[in-house]
Amino acid sequence: MAARLTRFLLGYGGTAMATGLQVILLPWIAVAVADLPALQLGWVQASVLLPNLVFLLFGGVLADRRDSARVAGLACLGLAACHGALLLYFSYRLPDLYVLLLYGVCLGVCTAFLQPARDSLVHRSVQRSEGSDGSAVHSGVQHTVTWMMLAQYGGQAVGMLFASRFDQWGVETLLSIQVSALLMASALLFSLRLRSHDSRHRSRLPPGLIREGFTQAWQRPALRELIALVAFNGFVHIGVFLVVLPLLAEDYGRGASYYATLQLAFIAGTVAASVLMLRRGQGREPGRGILMCMLYSAALLVAISLGPTPLGLLLLCGLWGVVAAASAALGRSVVQILAPEEYRSRIISIYQLALFGSAALGALTAGVVSEYAAPLMTLRWAGGASLVAFALLISSGDLRRYRVGMHD
Repeated sequence: MAARLTRFLLGYGGTAMATGLQVILLPWIAVAVADLPALQLGWVQASVLLPNLVFLLFGGVLADRRDSARVAGLACLGLAACHGALLLYFSYRLPDLYVLLLYGVCLGVCTAFLQPARDSLVHRSVQRSEGSDGSAVHSGVQHTVTWMMLAQYGGQAVGMLFASRFDQWGVETLLSIQVSALLMASALLFSLRLRSHDSRHRSRLPPGLIREGFTQAWQRPALRELIALVAFNGFVHIGVFLVVLPLLAEDYGRGASYYATLQLAFIAGTVAASVLMLRRGQGREPGRGILMCMLYSAALLVAISLGPTPLGLLLLCGLWGVVAAASAALGRSVVQILAPEEYRSRIISIYQLALFGSAALGALTAGVVSEYAAPLMTLRWAGGASLVAFALLISSGDLRRYRVGMHD
């Protein structure tokens, strides 16, 4: 494996490990430490995602205008500062709703600049290790994206394993681990920066550059349909996952360790799917695979809504992870292949805005529904909506018919 690709994957894995810790720590601090109800938990979870609605597109512009490795490294330093500030606050008193909202917003702002810059480094790694032939580059992009997803899910699994020791280690130790992981990731991503960078866009204003990104995405029908699909996935699937899963864990009465185990089961599924895709490849029809993943997700949501046993919920979360990893890897590969180099970071930011921006709205909606109905009813409605969306998209065309190599 090329040295640049190794550094990229290690840096990506470091950011993922910090995210894995965050996925467990933030909601559990809100539920178990601050004792917040379901609606306020929804606001806390959404506070991390809502900044994407404002800053993610500007993050894509900045990564296209500046060296994306430098932008990613600085964003990691910002995240480390956020976790360090909460660690300092814990040494004085326990956080309340407003402190957690401020913490979540700051994390969201830094993440909005990190995501497009970090993901745009995929092609930089591929181009250093692959030939210049178009089909070889496309195959290399798919392979590198799969490695990237494995680094993401593996890093998150390590972070969640640490978080599962919440009751033994305490919040302060886990926050210190987050800070250390992000400082390491920052150094690795900084090492990927280029000696020189094209500055032809620096005299232009961001709104015009953002419009260019939307125009480029709209002109590619398969990409346009994919962005609409991931917006639905973010609203229905991620929003439900963020809010309903910790509520279910609390209802089962097994504490933070069980919630962490549910998350680890999900991550184990994502790792298994990524390893399988590394061995077998992603195939020539990724769009069809993404649509089938939506159907499988609908079935899993309905199954969880039936109220499985604690062991059954673990198994279903593992299967959900398999489906989520396959869908995410296929979708990211399509974006990396179809996005022109000059607009790549901006189109990646549009894709991520559709996913995480809608997830913020989905988390708020899931919190409201779970406050006035049962969490299991929220899952049932989400599964039904997914079935309707699948029926609409399978009868459409561009994404379903897209084959790798059909567009240069």
